[in-house]
Amino acid sequence: MDLPEDKGTYVLIASVLQMKRIEIGRLGLFDIIPGYYAYVGSAFGSGGLRARLGHHLESTADRHWHIDYLLQVAQPVEIWYTTADRKLEYHWAELLEKAPGFRIPIARFGSSDYHRTRSSHLFYSKRRPPFRWFQQQLTAQFEGIHAERCGVADAAPDAQKPPPGHLQNRREMCRRRGKRALLLSGKCGRLDFDR
Repeated sequence: MDLPEDKGTYVLIASVLQMKRIEIGRLGLFDIIPGYYAYVGSAFGSGGLRARLGHHLESTADRHWHIDYLLQVAQPVEIWYTTADRKLEYHWAELLEKAPGFRIPIARFGSSDYHRTRSSHLFYSKRRPPFRWFQQQLTAQFEGIHAERCGVADAAPDAQKPPPGHLQNRREMCRRRGKRALLLSGKCGRLDFDR
């Protein structure tokens, strides 16, 4: 499934397998611990969701947004998105901030344009957040808003090169799960994550 060129709001889910220390723009130096990170963003510029997420998923050499720094050490897993014509970024960030199982790892990450707040658009979860839970929350809290889900392999541009350490990350993930045969077949990760 390709991402639409429509404008919309998204949550980019990424996985980190081992602790890394990175500098994130003017925010400073941070230790990124293993687990899952959910970044809430919006794409209301030219090219919509496809252009914005294409930027995030392609090379991280051109770091423009805070998420581009994080993706130097995190592996994108999937994207939750809506093509609703209203901006929902702040509301979705509030939803994740209040949700059990999530916490804010870096204040003001992705939300530095909200100058009077220490809120964040990045959330950490020890376990992979379930899309079904997110859909239920949207149905309960936002009338007429529905999200779709896109695996990163489905959303990435055809010419995308895997990030540095991608194969090492996949090997580590498979080793931990005892799925060596699946790694060799190239299926580890995609199948395991869908459980």
